[in-house]
Amino acid sequence: MEEYIISPHNPSLKRIRMLHHKKYRDVYGQYLIEGVKMVREAVEQGESIWALVVARGFDWANFKEQLDGDMDGLRVLIVEDELFAGICDTQTPQGIMAVINKKEYCLDELLCRPSFFIVVLDQIRDPGNLGTIIRTLDAAGGQGVVLLKGCADPYSPKVVRSTMGSIFRVPIYQVDEYIDFFNMLVQAKVHILVSHLHGSNLFEWPGGYDKTAVVIGNESEGVRRDICGFASSLVKIPMPGGAESLNASVAAGILIYEVLRKSR
Repeated sequence: MEEYIISPHNPSLKRIRMLHHKKYRDVYGQYLIEGVKMVREAVEQGESIWALVVARGFDWANFKEQLDGDMDGLRVLIVEDELFAGICDTQTPQGIMAVINKKEYCLDELLCRPSFFIVVLDQIRDPGNLGTIIRTLDAAGGQGVVLLKGCADPYSPKVVRSTMGSIFRVPIYQVDEYIDFFNMLVQAKVHILVSHLHGSNLFEWPGGYDKTAVVIGNESEGVRRDICGFASSLVKIPMPGGAESLNASVAAGILIYEVLRKSR
């Protein structure tokens, strides 16, 4: 179903503009994706799409022919190029974007599984780091990312772009009461692996646990002290060179793949 939009006051365009703000992403349970690759992936993976938005100058007919996904009933808004540029977050729009309905995930269902591997992020505020960590966990086959209160919004345009499509595959859990959450991990007999400046050598950590949660804090403050009290293991990445710290997403990648390497 295709709709042609020429007015900047169109209600659908107003809603899309609102989704650039976290408040309205939470209210509507939706977020934006931009670009040919991301939109194609969303359609072909069967994401719940509220609407596709296409610039008039975009080769929509050719794009449709190349899609493998189901287009039946999909709402398509075709807008003037100037209007399209006004609702995009990128400086050089590719001419196509989509409004995606967020997925809902149940933390209790995850914790009841006999085995899993998740990453818990404590106050990771940089959108690029957050998106890269989600993408890395997707590559390693992890089962989810838990964001404690204070992290960047995983559905912001910058984070979504950084995931390169992994946002569609990695379950994201957002937790406000982190003490209750860690008590749940303990009760579920999860091995809580915390990255810490004074921890033991990561590469000497035995690994091989059925349930593992890797906890990573932000670069300036690290993991909060009360969270460290829940740790099954405190580990650090050896840094024999001159650097005092690693980028949070780089550190997360090393930890994630060490867990994968030592998994059963």
